[in-house]
Amino acid sequence: MNWKGKNRIQMNWKAMLWVSFLLRMVTLVGQEQPEADAVIDTIYTSVDLFEERAPMKITLTLNLKEFQKTKYKGIYIPASFTYQINDTLRLEKNMRIKARGHFRKDYCQFAPYWLNINKADEENRNLQEPKKFKIVTQCNNTKTYENYLLREYLAYKIYNILSDISFRVRLIDMTYVDTGRKGKITKSWAFMIEPEEMLAERLHALVIKKDDLRMSLMEPETFDLMAMFMFMIGNSDYSIGGRHNVKILGMEGFGTKGYTLVPYDFDYSGLVNASYAIPGENLGITSVKERYYLGPCREEGEYAQAIAKIKDHRDEILELIRTFEYLDEKNKEDVIGYLEEYFNMADTPYFISRSLESTCR
Repeated sequence: MNWKGKNRIQMNWKAMLWVSFLLRMVTLVGQEQPEADAVIDTIYTSVDLFEERAPMKITLTLNLKEFQKTKYKGIYIPASFTYQINDTLRLEKNMRIKARGHFRKDYCQFAPYWLNINKADEENRNLQEPKKFKIVTQCNNTKTYENYLLREYLAYKIYNILSDISFRVRLIDMTYVDTGRKGKITKSWAFMIEPEEMLAERLHALVIKKDDLRMSLMEPETFDLMAMFMFMIGNSDYSIGGRHNVKILGMEGFGTKGYTLVPYDFDYSGLVNASYAIPGENLGITSVKERYYLGPCREEGEYAQAIAKIKDHRDEILELIRTFEYLDEKNKEDVIGYLEEYFNMADTPYFISRSLESTCR
């Protein structure tokens, strides 16, 4: 069987998923339009959710006390999901959520979670694959943690500018209705991360679940760009062994070209600068704002190629931050200043020898 044939077999569940759940949207063509305040549970769509720029407006109704009590048990609890599509149309579905993550599950007042539509109701029980989506939450309901979340969201968007081989994200204007506290309402920001199966299908790739792959087996150009991006945002919280905060893809022809890395989870980066983020003890740095290069050792020209690619997108990256309307001006200035610091470093004559070659692996 050829590559494309194998790919179709592994990925053919996606169309069923999007038809069943919504996560792609267009106005229904050739059908009567819903009346005002119409409620639906299925919509047939053809526009990619992650291409939409405006935040999704989602309401989750659940027992938050039960969520807290079960977050270490690895079990799902029921939740009612409402997606306000526009002024007159909304989607309502029964779903399930489960706390996820490691540090944030322990630390956060409201941990990030999986949103799972599989077996959420009778209609979904016939789906043949797990259908779950990573939701990154505002860790605590304060302005400080709101800024952390928005800054991490921007880290994903920056990498989207640099590479299509990246997880796309969608911002969510989230409302929680707590059934355990007489319907108490809490509003906060969140964002959804593109499911890895969708990423793999989009890139005609396979998801590789091996924890013992060496750095030398990674596709060099993508690896170098990712490592330079991580240096730019001040993120040293990743490793190939154990697939810590990276996913590994087998792109077409990877047997000769190497495996391809996709980074995620940037809350320990200097760009986010969360108060709880502490650099690894073996790095010899005292703050996550101190940059530390963890990429492979290369020839100078290979470093220069990754540096040049990021520099080519400098204006676009900074414009992304300037025009991001949901982050306040003080935080925008801080993020821009941190990125400008990298660009200034990268323009110095001894950048490669002092900042990259001194710590490369």
